[in-house]
Amino acid sequence: MKGINSVNELHQKSRANKVTQVVHNISGIEKADSGEYEDAIREFTKAIGLNPMDEKSYFHRATSKVRLGDLEGARADFKMAENCCQSKINPKYEEYPLL
Repeated sequence: MKGINSVNELHQKSRANKVTQVVHNISGIEKADSGEYEDAIREFTKAIGLNPMDEKSYFHRATSKVRLGDLEGARADFKMAENCCQSKINPKYEEYPLL
């Protein structure tokens, strides 16, 4: 039974992380909509920390960086969003270097 409890605990933790990630994304979008781009970037960064393969978080962070004039940072985030999508579509996808 100990193994089953461990699996249940991992599942609950994973689910809690997903909920927290969604909350950070929603908060980031609200902050970006209000013009609070630096705060939005912090929220999207927290979401990425919980799920580094979430292309939406990278995309939203990139658009906030564009608004602040950080074009290189935005470019890197757009590329990460693309790589996340590609790796989900094709698990054998190899990340290409930033152009």
